[in-house]
Amino acid sequence: MTRTARYVALGGVLFAIFGWREASKLEAWGWDGPGPGLMPQVLSVLIGIMALAVLAWPGDPNVEPEGGARPFANGTFLAYGAAMLGVAIALPYLGFILPMVVATVVMLRFGERTSWGQAVFYGVTLTAGIVLVFGTALGVPFPGGIAERALYSLGLLRNA
Repeated sequence: MTRTARYVALGGVLFAIFGWREASKLEAWGWDGPGPGLMPQVLSVLIGIMALAVLAWPGDPNVEPEGGARPFANGTFLAYGAAMLGVAIALPYLGFILPMVVATVVMLRFGERTSWGQAVFYGVTLTAGIVLVFGTALGVPFPGGIAERALYSLGLLRNA
């Protein structure tokens, strides 16, 4: 196993310990069922177990020699990074729907090299599904934006 992979696995162990410590401050179970701390505690344990398994596994250095990973060589890493950064910046100003559609299109078109038609179709379909399930059916509030206000006026969102 390469040195970089071991550093990443060690970082995963440290992240899992920190995450579990923070999640253990929340109630894991209450009189009415699971509490807000149950899922983060379970995920922290799973992350820790997987990171320890990566640390313990000898690996094969011939599969990918040290320095073999080059995330900037193709545009996939950059497209995903730009899309996530764009969503984080645009979310408070434009709401959820428009940044989600644009981010999905950017990731699929530039990161995965799909056609414009497929990227737009999947971006709109994915966002519509999320909005219908979470915003319409479950009533989860979305950050206010132009699209959210329009859907709220049509009765498709409960809270906008």
